[in-house]
Amino acid sequence: MVAVMELLTQGDQIRLERYRLPCIVEDVLGSGGQGEVYRVQIDRNGQRHPYALKWYYPHAATDDQFTLLQALVKRGPPNTRFAWPLDIATRAGEPGFGYVMPLRADRYHGVVEMMDERIKPSFRAITIAGLQLADGFWQLHAAGLCYRDISFGNVFLDPDAGDVLICDNDNVGIDGRSNVSIQGTNGFMAPEIVRGDSAPSIMTDLYSLSVLLFYMFMVHHPLQGRRG
Repeated sequence: MVAVMELLTQGDQIRLERYRLPCIVEDVLGSGGQGEVYRVQIDRNGQRHPYALKWYYPHAATDDQFTLLQALVKRGPPNTRFAWPLDIATRAGEPGFGYVMPLRADRYHGVVEMMDERIKPSFRAITIAGLQLADGFWQLHAAGLCYRDISFGNVFLDPDAGDVLICDNDNVGIDGRSNVSIQGTNGFMAPEIVRGDSAPSIMTDLYSLSVLLFYMFMVHHPLQGRRG
């Protein structure tokens, strides 16, 4: 994880480009390679509603990323299992931007927590999660989009019900057409990406998804182990 740099502070007011609703920063939730995620409150008709805001580091706040976000906001999610960008966020008169998305409910836990046994979902819950992941990415691909970075860090599940939530959707793009700013996560990338022969695509998404599903059911990488 990247150290939190406090790009935003509590009480900062953010402008939503599409809905033009008041948005107030509350506290930081975490950070990653592209930016920081904050809890924010959006005021609708005098009532405040919690959302999450991802704000990009300067090196990630590119024109290409802004254009990609505009397309994602306009298109909307393939289904409700994607914590999709809802609106672009900016600060009046200041550089930088981010986007707001649904706030992840407390019932969802990272798949990595299952790997180290901090949560222990039943086989039924894992099976439901696997079906929902397969269906979710099928719907994404059917729309001509590729995810590019299927891995532990981007998928969450309810260990009781098996419901999944797919996060970090800001790198989703049109298969074979959108500019690629991310190659994937080590251990999940298809061999042709590692060799530099191919960019992320729907086909490489399927490789990454198969690795993730194997991990979920077997708690191990499918290509690692003792030979003979």
